[in-house]
Amino acid sequence: MALLNRRTVLAGAVLCVAAVAAGATLVGTFSARKPAEDDGTIDPEAMRPLSDIVKLDPAETLPPINFKTLDGADVTLAKFKGRPVVLNFWATWCGPCVKEMPELDRLASAQGPGGIAVLAVSADHGGAAVVRPFVAAHGIDHATILLDAGSDAVHALRLNGFPTTLIIDRDGKLRGRLEGPAAWGQAAGAVRGLTG
Repeated sequence: MALLNRRTVLAGAVLCVAAVAAGATLVGTFSARKPAEDDGTIDPEAMRPLSDIVKLDPAETLPPINFKTLDGADVTLAKFKGRPVVLNFWATWCGPCVKEMPELDRLASAQGPGGIAVLAVSADHGGAAVVRPFVAAHGIDHATILLDAGSDAVHALRLNGFPTTLIIDRDGKLRGRLEGPAAWGQAAGAVRGLTG
């Protein structure tokens, strides 16, 4: 019995040493790589293609949703009825969200009166105190920035993560959903095609 225990312990020790050596090799391989430089753009391979938008047919009725502006005013989604809406949920701590924000701003900047409303809703619990300096630092000038600091809209819409973008038609019906970052700056045609 003692011999079996010694063999078992010896075999276990050999396996542990082998596992540690393999782990060290893997760690060395990863740490030897030079980190990619972050120029603020999304790697094209990391972006979801617009063809991945999950189209909803029939369109879904959305629950009443309320937001706050950066100045603390109440805003409802119903305010944007009559316009197609790109409703994006993001957070300042979400890397893909941060890199996607210029794309949303680019889409918003291309819209005239009555065009697509681009609403970027921050789920940061710190609210305007966190979001206002972020928006200023990143030069987000065209997208409408809204707040969902209590995550009420996130829960009402059953969102799984960030970023998540909802495409809403002129009647306020949900027509599509996309999870993950996308090149929204080039999406006006796709949004209009989906919302009619």
